[in-house]
Amino acid sequence: MRRDLRHLANTPFDLLIVGAGIYGAAAAWDATERGWSVALIDRDDFGGGTSFNSAKTIHGGVRSLQRGRLGEVREYLRERRTLCRILPHLVHRLPFLIPTYRTLPRHRWLLAAYFAVNDLVAFDRNALPDPSKHLPRSHLISRAECLARHPVIDPTDVTGAMIWHDCQLYNSDRATLTFVRSAAERGAAAANYVEARSLMVDRGRVCGVRAYDRLAGEGFEVRARMVLVAAGPWSETLVRTASTSRRPLVAALSRAMNVVVRPIAEDCAVGGSARGRLFFLAPWRHVTIAGTSHDPYDAPPETLVARRGDVTSLLDDLNAAFPGARLTLDDVRLVHRGLLPAQRDRNVVLLRRSLIRDHHADGLDGLISMVGVRYTTARHTAEHAVTRAFARAGRRAPASRSASTPLDGGDIPDVNAFLARGLRDRPTGITESTMRRLLLSYGTRYPELLTMMRRHPELARPLARTCDIRRAEIVYAVREEMAMRLADAVLRRTEAGSAGHPGSDALSAAADIMAQLHGWRDAVRQDEIANVERLYQVEE
Repeated sequence: MRRDLRHLANTPFDLLIVGAGIYGAAAAWDATERGWSVALIDRDDFGGGTSFNSAKTIHGGVRSLQRGRLGEVREYLRERRTLCRILPHLVHRLPFLIPTYRTLPRHRWLLAAYFAVNDLVAFDRNALPDPSKHLPRSHLISRAECLARHPVIDPTDVTGAMIWHDCQLYNSDRATLTFVRSAAERGAAAANYVEARSLMVDRGRVCGVRAYDRLAGEGFEVRARMVLVAAGPWSETLVRTASTSRRPLVAALSRAMNVVVRPIAEDCAVGGSARGRLFFLAPWRHVTIAGTSHDPYDAPPETLVARRGDVTSLLDDLNAAFPGARLTLDDVRLVHRGLLPAQRDRNVVLLRRSLIRDHHADGLDGLISMVGVRYTTARHTAEHAVTRAFARAGRRAPASRSASTPLDGGDIPDVNAFLARGLRDRPTGITESTMRRLLLSYGTRYPELLTMMRRHPELARPLARTCDIRRAEIVYAVREEMAMRLADAVLRRTEAGSAGHPGSDALSAAADIMAQLHGWRDAVRQDEIANVERLYQVEE
């Protein structure tokens, strides 16, 4: 995967996608699979915006069932199963626990009946050949077992708990990247740090964008028959460079926030309520992901930062929901934040469904906007947006195959067998835990890392004592996965810093490798380290 801006500037594409979060990345894969020439650009890194704020849960629609929206539930179930199929190394089952009480609406028999209906609606949840992706039926457990498994909850009036299963992303950033890389492998031209500053219009038809290379500081044009804007909170600004319509894409924005904290949850996620809202603690890679908070947001999207008051407010809610957690700011290892579309109300209410808007009604042909809400349904929404683009271009849309075609590195019929073979054949000097991580992070691409380490033994060394990420992974991130900045490598290509600060020695080692590969001067190297350090700071 190469960042070739000359190719972007000199090639007319069938479809230009602006925004490479999970929605734009999924659209690029779907359109490329259907035979279109595709360009994909993002003002930041791939998945570096709202998609980075992921609780890493792939939902089966439990809350939609509570609202009686069976169509939504079936969509969630289908997409959860699809992601297990096309990203088998990155999507795995995870048990969830919610305590039961003597009173409504959390009485054990009421929840038992509710989840029995959920199991019935999800009758085909295990229609996958890989047994590791099969999800057990929900079931009740006793009070004693509930408190033993999750002593952080308030034991008052607890009568037991309901256990059900959803799925969790082993690494959400690599999942987003895998959509991008899969599209690039099939011919899409992808480039990060390319900002679309304005739409180009020719006789009422959008024909591309005026773009700006944020790394080199140079402007150029990208031309395409159709433009799909999937730039999240930046979409409105870009559309308004060509549209005089006063109709907003979304009424309001919600600032969503999760925090990565010390290990609390161990073998299952647990739910708890505070201020009438449901929060979760979910175990992930030897830490806990806690959230999610939602608050109104009216400022420019580029000014979004983690502020002490906001983080403290979320911790207060988490401590109210889980008194035994006793979370403080010192427990926070990383803050995830992003902006999601919401309804304008006194309370923040997320949009129920993602939006696709054809701007033909606004007097602009060739332009479609897609505003996503949830990671789980991104592929499905992207498929519909691409189908709409084919129709608006006057072409018959080939059938989408993105729900059935394994993504790059994901052609794995049986994950447990894949892991067993990989662990059995691991090279000398690679620990079992490191090998398992390579297998699950890179899927069938893992031999490329091992080959690099075998040919250059110095690259088999960890970045530092505090960080097991191998130096070869940083090299691979730069050479094969378009890591242009230090944060790209340590937060989204590898997981050096995704569970917390990797340590100064690790950051320095990764920066040394990238400086050599990119030709950074020492001042640039120091700036890159400082930029990463700021990501772990909570502002006043």
